[in-house]
Amino acid sequence: MDKQHSEITDDTFLGGKLSLFQPKKGFRAGLDSVLLAASINAQSGDKIFEIGAGVGVVLFCLMQRVSNLNAKAIEINEEYYSLLAINAKRNKFKPNLLLGDFWSNPNLKNENFDHIFFNPPYYPFNSFKSSNNKLLNIAIFEYPNLLKKMLTFSLRRCKSYGYITLIHRPAKILEILSTLSSGAGDIKILPILGSNSKNISRIIIRARKSAKGETKILSPLNLYQNFNQSDKKKHYTSELEDILKNGRALSL
Repeated sequence: MDKQHSEITDDTFLGGKLSLFQPKKGFRAGLDSVLLAASINAQSGDKIFEIGAGVGVVLFCLMQRVSNLNAKAIEINEEYYSLLAINAKRNKFKPNLLLGDFWSNPNLKNENFDHIFFNPPYYPFNSFKSSNNKLLNIAIFEYPNLLKKMLTFSLRRCKSYGYITLIHRPAKILEILSTLSSGAGDIKILPILGSNSKNISRIIIRARKSAKGETKILSPLNLYQNFNQSDKKKHYTSELEDILKNGRALSL
């Protein structure tokens, strides 16, 4: 293993079906990534594209569930990209992987996809204290106009009636819907309830380019069974366990 990857862990996903290297101290993909992959309604033979693939958790969870995808992804950070390529090889996937910025990459200029998806940085860079870990900062801090650029790019490069799917914080819902409204419809919003079943911790949004259907808020996905105050333990619901261990798709 290259020296630059000496501080990594080998993590399993989907009940051990995937084994992926991740930086030990950088951004570590987990539940959000698996849920995003489960929400993408791709079919065998579809052309898919992920913006900011990281080490490949979303991409490879999807490719594990749906066979024969024409998959492409881009990652701007060299270390994540290197791990992405290693993880593809060791799990026997053959996506087309690009290193660079999605907005200016010439290899994407004339591409169109059935599905575009991303798990973007969540936190405004000027509202939270950054760490000394550059790998973590680049993955979690949203710089000005980044989300709008990701959505705008997706609207341009998605095929008519293709799908754009992302996961984000509820605070961003107005910005997301405002941008998508210029070229997409039939938008589905899935609220995700965390350990406090009264609070929405994340939302998954899926939109269809050129479609005219209404925007719908779906019944929430509850991550945990009723919290047991006596033993102070949280237990995933059976639905979530099926997603995490068996790679079951979410119905949006």
